[in-house]
Amino acid sequence: MALLEMKHITKAFSGVYANQDVSLSVEQGEIHALLGENGAGKTTLMNILFGIYQPDGGEILYKGKTARFQSPADAISRGIGMVHQHFSLVNRMTVLDNIILGSGRKKEVLDRKAAAEEICLLAEKYGLFVNPYEQVSSLSVGEQQRVEILKALYRKADLLILDEPTGVLTPQETENFFQVLKRLKEEGHGIIIITHRLSEIMAISDKVTILRDGKAVKDFITQNTTPEELSAHMIGRPLSPGMAERKKPIEETALRLEGVSLLKRHGNKKSLDSICLTVYKGEILGIAGVEGNGQKELSEVITGIRKHTEGTIFFEGEAIDSRTVKERFNKGISYISDDRHQDSLVADMTVTENMILRSYNRQPFSKNRILNHKQAESLALEAVAEYGIRTSGKSGIRTPVKLMSGGNQQKVILSREISPEARLIVASQPTRGLDIGATEFVHQTLMKQKNQGKSVLLISADLDEILSLSDRIAVLFEGRIMGVLDREEADVFKIGLYMGGVTKKEESHEPDETVKGG
Repeated sequence: MALLEMKHITKAFSGVYANQDVSLSVEQGEIHALLGENGAGKTTLMNILFGIYQPDGGEILYKGKTARFQSPADAISRGIGMVHQHFSLVNRMTVLDNIILGSGRKKEVLDRKAAAEEICLLAEKYGLFVNPYEQVSSLSVGEQQRVEILKALYRKADLLILDEPTGVLTPQETENFFQVLKRLKEEGHGIIIITHRLSEIMAISDKVTILRDGKAVKDFITQNTTPEELSAHMIGRPLSPGMAERKKPIEETALRLEGVSLLKRHGNKKSLDSICLTVYKGEILGIAGVEGNGQKELSEVITGIRKHTEGTIFFEGEAIDSRTVKERFNKGISYISDDRHQDSLVADMTVTENMILRSYNRQPFSKNRILNHKQAESLALEAVAEYGIRTSGKSGIRTPVKLMSGGNQQKVILSREISPEARLIVASQPTRGLDIGATEFVHQTLMKQKNQGKSVLLISADLDEILSLSDRIAVLFEGRIMGVLDREEADVFKIGLYMGGVTKKEESHEPDETVKGG
């Protein structure tokens, strides 16, 4: 008997099908991958299972009985847990309080000590080590994910839904995470994992269901298929055989950081420590490192969001330390943030309105403080066509971006920031949460910018992405540059050493002038 059967599930929004006649079956002790492009209906299907949405048609059988989950609380009480792509944790509360919050355990007096002991036992059993009394805001992204999984296990979940669980993890954290999944599988838990990464599907899953345009197009036993076959069914075509031809960088400096430091918001410690770095025209400079080692701060001091406390930043030969975010953008510095919801989009605004957030107050989009809607909509229509942006419903470019999938939201940002005027593109995790087709498109777009003589500072937790795109690679550790590697000499082993805090000098046992990025 299957642990879960979803039969002929249908769900529409504003007359447009998000799921149409979708069936899915998951056994106990099975890791089932759900694969599909952005907007294919994967998250909608899981939100129906978790009680966030109600289906318009179809049937759910859970543990052999007909089920209709009216709310997430209803699904949780029946043994279903879901870890969303964007975690649902209260940052100002402790790990313990987040886990027991809303757990539904009926006791007049909560025994916090007993709850903490139970959480510690679960953490030890599954290798999800985290301090129950630590505040969530002080945890790394990987540690926050452990809290989400512990929360589901504390609530006795038999079926776990994981939405893009490795999108924010380093390679080491991903490997540890897979070990956790294997333990859960051995104990008979059912696991549904939504991911775009074919290598991870091949490594961890037992079965794969592919969705395309809201329909289930194919089921596979993982060991009987290949990444190429999965890709072809997912996007309806094979991936391009390779990257576009790579032109050599121009020996002319676009961006230079000299001794740039940034103090943390509280205390005297530094988020960035004496960064010296050069980006050439026509170059992609990759920034690798375990997340939380200064990548966010580096991107924000370059784009003007934060004011560095020491050093000087030059762009095309001019010191820009006193320049505002707007002034730097007008000079040609654009920014693709790693947090699209917090930094890059106004969720209630339309595609058109988000497209002109940077330029609404200048021609051709406005004159004498009057907005030219026709020009704005013309820009949005061009972006939708060029970037393949899928909007929701019949509203088209007037669709609020909050109704679009994460990947299509990211495409709106890309189309806005990679403008003809942009000469330096600071791209932080530009493919996070994107499917392989959209990722391929982003990679080709960045390479096209490079080949046109523009500069790209690529910050990514995906080492494969860094290695395939970068001309040179700088590695950050605790706000310092451990070393800068040319494309030809870079490999995962060397980068891994620097990510762990080993400098180029220590690795070679020789004096080194590039420890600060030279």
